[in-house]
Amino acid sequence: MDDTQLNRLLTPRDSWADSPELLDAMLERIATNAADEHARPRRRRRGARIAAVVGALLGVGVLATAATVWVAPNFTPDVVIPISYVTDQGTPVECTYSLAISSWQGTNVTEAKEWISSHDWTRIGQRGYDLGQANPVNVGDPDVDPELTQEDLDRVTVSTGISTVVVDEIPAELLDGVGVGTSGTSTCEWVRH
Repeated sequence: MDDTQLNRLLTPRDSWADSPELLDAMLERIATNAADEHARPRRRRRGARIAAVVGALLGVGVLATAATVWVAPNFTPDVVIPISYVTDQGTPVECTYSLAISSWQGTNVTEAKEWISSHDWTRIGQRGYDLGQANPVNVGDPDVDPELTQEDLDRVTVSTGISTVVVDEIPAELLDGVGVGTSGTSTCEWVRH
């Protein structure tokens, strides 16, 4: 699975938070597809290796499902950022980007949470859209899954641009602590044109 496929999988969908069964089915499909993609012609003494790979993939799937089931219903954003931009074809787009800062190592992130809560996020959507437009992802680009459509890649372009600008807006020293990271979800459909 490459970065584009992972981004496509992780692109927020409102129904995911409400349906762990849907996420389980998707993770099972990903594990099956990964096992199929990496299957080699049968040879002697490879059965254990294939079983180990499949077991590892299923184990990762189970862990990811458990983490998602725990995280998704418990996601509490520190700020809900209004996103608005106008596409290159003049289409106005409005949605929200919910952002949280967390620490997995017990690092104090109070200052970072206060900063993002009090920050003026005006025009962040247009700046993110413009960044995506300056760095588009297109069919035929290296490392792009040939099964993805240009429509999928247009959403990746906008999503990546906006997500990058949002996180880059936060002063680096507020995110430098051990185990400090951001997480987010959005109501955006990542319209490019």
